[in-house]
Amino acid sequence: MCDAPATGDEHVPPQCIFPKDTKYRVNLIKVPSCDEHNSKKSKCDEYLKFVLTAVGGMNELAGRIFGVSVMRSFDRRPHLIDKFTPDLQVIQAVGLETGGFKLDWPRFQVSIASVVRGLFFHETGEKLLGKISGAAWGQMLTANCSKAPFLEVIRKAERELPANYVGANPRVFQYAFNASKSGKTSMCRLRFYEGHPICITWKNDL
Repeated sequence: MCDAPATGDEHVPPQCIFPKDTKYRVNLIKVPSCDEHNSKKSKCDEYLKFVLTAVGGMNELAGRIFGVSVMRSFDRRPHLIDKFTPDLQVIQAVGLETGGFKLDWPRFQVSIASVVRGLFFHETGEKLLGKISGAAWGQMLTANCSKAPFLEVIRKAERELPANYVGANPRVFQYAFNASKSGKTSMCRLRFYEGHPICITWKNDL
């Protein structure tokens, strides 16, 4: 993430997204980290856990973490409900009535980018310090909740560059790296709780 000296190890992705059951915490990935990009980002990790477990389309492990860990946090700190779910509204999704909220995009993007940079270091032993273009996720809707603007883009990427997902805990987290055919662009796909992948891209230095 930076050139500061490491003061410890950071789990990639954050350990809090894994159920406490030890069978889902096998061979967790760790990378060297400074304090700024480890303990000081705990609030961002907590927000990431909330978003990933609050949306639909995930397996029952996400629901379990939301029902136990996230709701316990809300009980202890009720102000987090308003902070995590601004503009909460009732929406229709796949014929069902559910809730929609405004995503804190900068915070979410920082959390996802830190996971990708950590995985890149884990895979290559090198730092990915360049600009990451952003994240595309099929779960993200337009402001009026009428469309999922990234869904077709992701489906196209899945067709053109099939993912070879890896991960010791596939029901919780998997990831895949790909380079474009030209080699000018790379992509990482993150898949949490067997849901829609989150796609992140960046330009390569050629």
